[in-house]
Amino acid sequence: MTNILNAKRRRAIFKIEHFERSCFMSIDNSIFRVPDSLVVRNYDEEEVLPSYRTEFMRDRDRVMYATAFRRLAGKTQIYTVGTDDHKKNRLTHTLEVSQIARTIASALGFDTHLTEAIALAHDFGHTPFGHAGERILHDILIPHSSYIKNSPFYDKDVDEIVGRFERENKDNLDYVESMFGFKHNLQSVRVNTVLEDSYRSRTGDNIGLNLTNFTLYGMMIHSSLKYDEGDLYPNYQNLFVNQLNMKDCDKAAWSFEAYIVKWADDIAQWHHDLEDAMREGVLPLKKICMTIQESLCSALEENDTRRLKNMEDVLEMDRKCVAELSHIVVNTLVNDLIDTSRANLESLKAILEEKNITSSEVLFKEYDDLDLGVQRDQIITFSDKIITSKFKGVIKESIHHSKNVERMNEKGKYIIRKLFEAYYTHPQQLPDGPIMHLMVDIGNGKYKNIDDAKKAGIGEVRVEFDQKIKNPTIYVQCMLMRRICDHIASMTDHYAIEEYNNLYG
Repeated sequence: MTNILNAKRRRAIFKIEHFERSCFMSIDNSIFRVPDSLVVRNYDEEEVLPSYRTEFMRDRDRVMYATAFRRLAGKTQIYTVGTDDHKKNRLTHTLEVSQIARTIASALGFDTHLTEAIALAHDFGHTPFGHAGERILHDILIPHSSYIKNSPFYDKDVDEIVGRFERENKDNLDYVESMFGFKHNLQSVRVNTVLEDSYRSRTGDNIGLNLTNFTLYGMMIHSSLKYDEGDLYPNYQNLFVNQLNMKDCDKAAWSFEAYIVKWADDIAQWHHDLEDAMREGVLPLKKICMTIQESLCSALEENDTRRLKNMEDVLEMDRKCVAELSHIVVNTLVNDLIDTSRANLESLKAILEEKNITSSEVLFKEYDDLDLGVQRDQIITFSDKIITSKFKGVIKESIHHSKNVERMNEKGKYIIRKLFEAYYTHPQQLPDGPIMHLMVDIGNGKYKNIDDAKKAGIGEVRVEFDQKIKNPTIYVQCMLMRRICDHIASMTDHYAIEEYNNLYG
C-alpha cells in the first residue's frame, strides 16, 4: 500500500512540475531563439540531414565523438590528473557545465542542443596543467616575454617583428595577426576548425568538425578574450575572421545560449573549487558557511540559511557536508540566474513589442543597432543579491594559492617551457603529425592537404622539413611555433610528463 501511495505521489509531483514547465514554455519566446536562416557552416556538406536531427544536434554529436573530447579526462582542472581519483578533471568539469547549462536553457525555453554543443566543446583548447599551462604558452608567444632565447620573439618588440615579417613575407600579411599569444577559448575554436582531423572538404582539405557559426561563437566567448585590460595580443576578432574562416563572427553568430554556457561555466567552477577546498581542508567549515551566506545574501532560501547556520558548529567535515553545501550553492545560483534572466527576457520582449520588432532575424543581425537600452550580454545574468566577487575571492585565496596547487602549477609551467624549448631548438623531435601539417602550411603548394603529405611518405616530408628549417624565414618560424603550441596544448598531463622524461631523461 505504501509503495502504491508513493507511486501516486510521484506521479502527482511529476504532473505539477510538467504543468509548471508547460506554462512557461507556452509563452512564445521564438524571437529569442537562433533563426535557421542565419545558421551556417564554413564548408558546405553533401550529407542530407535527417528530419529528426537539427544542425545543433549534429554539432553536439560531432563534439562528443571528437578525440579532443576524450582527452579532457586527462587534463588538469585545479589539481594535476592522477594526484587524487576524486578531484575534478577537465572532462568532469565539462559534463557539469553541460548539465547546468542544459537545465537553465530548458527552463528559459532555449535550444538545449545548441547549449550542449557549446558546453561540451568549450574547453577543447585547454592545455595540460590547466590555466598555468595556458599562461606559459601565451608568454612564449608574445614579444619581450618569450622564454625561448632563439625564437624571433625573444627580446623583440611588436613593431620590429611585424616589420621583419612584412619585408620577408608580403604574400602572407594576413597571418600577422595570428602570430601572437595563446588563449584556451580561442584554441578551442582552432581545434574544432583546423586541428580535429574528422572531416574533409570536396577538395580533400581538412575542415575540422565543421561546426556551425553559433557553436563556434559560443565557444569563443565563454571566457574573456584577454588576460589583462592592456593585453593587445592578438587581434582576436581578425584572427577568427581571417585565419579560421568563422562566418559572421560578431554580428549574427551570438546567442543567448552562448551566455547561458558562460555563466554555467562559472557556476560549475565555483562549485567544484568549493568542493576541492572542503576535501583538502584548506578552509574551515565555519568560514565556508559564512562565505556562502555573504556571497549569496538574500538569494538563499530560508531553509538553506538555517542549514548553513547549523553546519557552522559541526567540528568535522564529512561527505554529507560536502554534498549539502554543493547542493545549496549550485541550486541557489541556478535558480537566481533563471528567475533574473526570465524577468529580463520578459522586459526585453515588451520593448521589442513597443518597437514593433517581430523578426528574430532582425534581432540577431541588428541587436547592437536597435537601441534597446540593454546590452545583449546583460540579459542572462544574476540578480543583485548574488555577490560573485566575494565568493571567487575566498576560493582563489584558499585553493588557487594553496601550497599544493602552486607547486603543481610551477611544475607544469616548467615542463611545458622545457617541451617547447626542445621542440623549437630541434624540431625533428616532433611527432610525424605536426611535421606533416606544418609542411602543408608552408610547403609552397607541393602538399595541398594532409593526404598529399601522407602519399609522399614521412621520410620525404621530414627531409624537406629539414631543408625548410635550416635557414627559416620569420613566417616559417612563427608557423613552427604555432604548431608546437598546438601539439603541446593537445597533450594530457600524463603524456606531457612522459614526453618530458623521454626528452630529458
